[in-house]
Amino acid sequence: MPAEQVEIPVAVREEVNKRATRRLRTQGRIPAVVYGKGAEPIAISVDAREFARAVPAAGWYSTLINLRWEGAEADDRPTVMIKEVQHDLVDRRVVSIDFRRVSLQETIQTHVPLRPLGESPGVKAGGVLDQVLHEVMVECLPMDMPDHIEVQISHLGIGDSARVRDLVLPPGVTIVTPEEEVMIHVAPPLREEAIQPGAPEEGALVEEVVEPEVVGEKRGAEAD
Repeated sequence: MPAEQVEIPVAVREEVNKRATRRLRTQGRIPAVVYGKGAEPIAISVDAREFARAVPAAGWYSTLINLRWEGAEADDRPTVMIKEVQHDLVDRRVVSIDFRRVSLQETIQTHVPLRPLGESPGVKAGGVLDQVLHEVMVECLPMDMPDHIEVQISHLGIGDSARVRDLVLPPGVTIVTPEEEVMIHVAPPLREEAIQPGAPEEGALVEEVVEPEVVGEKRGAEAD
């Protein structure tokens, strides 16, 4: 299905120094910048809760966003997409966002998430589903951009793979990711004999017996 289009209220930032940025974050707002070809960057801020509600993490790079701020004319409310999101390394909260302006009449390249569809007979037989790619790069008009692309896995047996060339694309969408790349693979089940039960216990036994002997010898030598 086509990507969702949402509207987010924003505020223009008058100050862009570190102190002002920290103050915004303590107020529950995310500092952001809007970039675009032929336009000056605009420093803005977005309410963190409003952003999380309007644009879930799974749709960060496949959602069209209309930015709305007080006093802006209709023509000055740009349609944007997220270019980059930065997280805090400790609590993973969003600390900054880069938006890029898009024209609804010009094609764009963007990443779209992949979603497995169906039941794999190989998995039913004990195989392990390994999703190698979680997204692909596509080219299309913004309004044709899908929010995800389904990967049919109902024909995959053990040892089989689904490649990019196997995708059924929505109208107006072309693939940029190389067609031979593997998206999903059904690996064989692990065999019990490969685990070699008992090996860890043997290693532990050797360590338990040898280490006290070595320590004892050293102590004896010191006593001499």
